[in-house]
Amino acid sequence: METSVKRRIVISRPDYIEKILTPSSRDTTFMLRFPYFEGLEELGVSGKGIISNHKINSWRFNCKFFDNAVLKPSFISEAIERSNILTKELEEYWKYVGKLNISSYEWSLETDITKWALRFACDMITIVVTGERSYSMASYYNILSNKKVKNSNTAIEDPERFIQGIKNHLSGFTYFLYFSPFLRHHIPFIKDQVKATLKNRDYLFKILDLIIKKRRKEIEEIPVGDELRNDMLTSLIVTNTVRDINRTNIGIDNISRPMTDDEIRANLLDSFQGGIDT
Repeated sequence: METSVKRRIVISRPDYIEKILTPSSRDTTFMLRFPYFEGLEELGVSGKGIISNHKINSWRFNCKFFDNAVLKPSFISEAIERSNILTKELEEYWKYVGKLNISSYEWSLETDITKWALRFACDMITIVVTGERSYSMASYYNILSNKKVKNSNTAIEDPERFIQGIKNHLSGFTYFLYFSPFLRHHIPFIKDQVKATLKNRDYLFKILDLIIKKRRKEIEEIPVGDELRNDMLTSLIVTNTVRDINRTNIGIDNISRPMTDDEIRANLLDSFQGGIDT
């Protein structure tokens, strides 16, 4: 009688593990991304960006743009500076919400720090990705406090809805990964969740498309050769164009071209997913 034997590989060398967990655009042996799923096609994310991109050449192309955007020293320095600013801002919100002892000027606060952390993450990722504020912490502060904070020039009109939208998008992946088209479209409850996920996807795509369109217009109004912001979105837009002062010339198979808006949107979505709900 024949029995099936499963092969197990035990890796004990740290350098091997590091190679598996840190793939690069040059070495695609171990790619940290979803394989092809028919459901992800319907969700509109298959073969795009990095996380859901099963196409090796496209994945490498996106990785090179992504690495070029986030590994610049100026980008890293600004991210650190912004992090310090947001931390101080968060402390101020806590002071206002907390119980202030007038006699000693000491304050205390009992709160769910995970909710603040989520909004801190949204503020942080929005700044480094778009160069603009989402004021997520301010929005949450307004929910808790009678004294409201007003903000203008926000990148995201309703940060509370956007954060929930990102979380719903990730949780909705399950229906498109593990259920067949028949189950997704005909089984009660499941089909309702699928419809809600697709509607939420359209909302997120609309927000990101507006952000990209706005930034493109701003760049067009800046004279060629002038210094641009150090955010990720600007880098994705100008790389491989005449406005790329670094002349990065990123390409695959000797083809160098700028990113399309759809490709940029996929990378922004990956960034917000990784930055907000991890």
